[in-house]
Amino acid sequence: MRIPGLRRHSPDRASTDAAEPREEEPPVGVAQRARGSIRRHVPIPSAEDLRRAAIDAPTVRENLLPAIPGPQVADETLVLRVLDLALRIGEVQLATGAGAAVAHDTMLAVAGAYGLPTCDVDIAFSTITMCCHRGVEAGPVTTMRNVRYRTQDYTRLATVDALIKDIVDADVPLTSAEAFERLASAVEAAHPYPRYVAGLARSAFASAVAVLIGGGIGVALVTFVLTAVIWGIARWLGRRNVPLFFQQVFGAMVVTTTAIALASSGALLDSPAFVVAAGIIVLLTGLSLVGLVQDAITGFPLTAAGRAVEVVLSTAGLLVGVVVSIKLAAAVGGPSALSYALVVPNDLTPQPDVKSLVAAAAAGLFFALSAYAPWPSLPVAGIGGAAAWAIYAISYDHGMGQVVASALAAGALGLIAMVLPQRLGLPPLVLVVAGIAPLLPGLSLYTGFSQLATDGTGVTGTGSTLGTGSVTILLALTVSLGLAAGVSFGEQVGWPLAKAQRRRLPVAARSRRPRIF
Repeated sequence: MRIPGLRRHSPDRASTDAAEPREEEPPVGVAQRARGSIRRHVPIPSAEDLRRAAIDAPTVRENLLPAIPGPQVADETLVLRVLDLALRIGEVQLATGAGAAVAHDTMLAVAGAYGLPTCDVDIAFSTITMCCHRGVEAGPVTTMRNVRYRTQDYTRLATVDALIKDIVDADVPLTSAEAFERLASAVEAAHPYPRYVAGLARSAFASAVAVLIGGGIGVALVTFVLTAVIWGIARWLGRRNVPLFFQQVFGAMVVTTTAIALASSGALLDSPAFVVAAGIIVLLTGLSLVGLVQDAITGFPLTAAGRAVEVVLSTAGLLVGVVVSIKLAAAVGGPSALSYALVVPNDLTPQPDVKSLVAAAAAGLFFALSAYAPWPSLPVAGIGGAAAWAIYAISYDHGMGQVVASALAAGALGLIAMVLPQRLGLPPLVLVVAGIAPLLPGLSLYTGFSQLATDGTGVTGTGSTLGTGSVTILLALTVSLGLAAGVSFGEQVGWPLAKAQRRRLPVAARSRRPRIF
């Protein structure tokens, strides 16, 4: 290779050097091979060479030197194993609701712990691609995985979180074989308690929410039974690969039709809106609203757009189910049945009284139980639910409005989750999601849906309600985004505080892992 301004070695000198005997040297390592390659292609100039180069300086284009290879990788098999391990860990995090930024940082941290510092990660909603660069003398290694499922299993998330800690925080990380074995055990392990326990907990969560938004004992009992029914239908449809949109439609139709029928027959004395609102909240809890806002804020717009489409389609499924059910009730039962569907209380001011705080704590605890959270985290989830409701009710009472009050409660939860000691071993996502789940605007959504269902009928005495219903639905979606944005803001504020906490710990006890949710 010719370098401008430098002389080539003459053939005589090269042959003379080749004829001289050389002593046997030890095997050449990776770094030595890299330095030897550079010396072969870029010979070291002498003082005479440098003097001539200074006299006859070449142009800028001719003066460009070959790129020097970066960090070398000794074993390509090890690279593939580490990349696959990092991809599988990121897949579990994304599938359980973590943000793309969390999975991105975790995968880079895992690769760096095994000696691969020059890696790139690209996350596009359901696709994860990871590339390891190996300099200019060896081709990069690239692999990818698809996130084909979404689940709520916080015990599995906690197990994988402990594995990440043992890889990233340890001076000598686990071997790749041990890490793969532990990851496989975490993913394939059975749930910590039977599925029917999680199903009963989901129904109890819906009953607590129904009481929290103003329903009575009868509403709580009806909600308990209907939640078990719609959850069973959702599981049956999911096993047959029915899209989530139609699962939401069928679930909303079952709960709305049954609630209106019970109210029309006199079996349900309270408004059926409480039952439908609680059912809507249950169907909304499976959506990753927090991950959506986090991805948009932390620089993953493509992933955020994918999550947004998922949320919008799921909400549209609820809209279709509720509107179709109200139309059917009007066609079958007449104006009387329709009047029951339109009874929506509008003056329900949240109160931080004992009844509401107990219902909020029960909602947080039962939601965590339904999501297979570890047993020690259940009391924390209950406390988080009560604290979030107290902050929300007090802020609302001081004129903050529903959107701001919800965001403040979610921000406080995000901050608390970040500064919780990591030695507790509790997934922070449990506290956050369990705390904000009772605050989801199920009643506002049902109000907007019912207003759209009566568009142009004049039943409410106000003529067309299309504009009013659209504004109400937009307000409900704004509250949901406010909850997610509040959690993200609390994380952004709490992250520096968490790092300051770790700096006060002994060096051996400090965590080097990235953000935790």
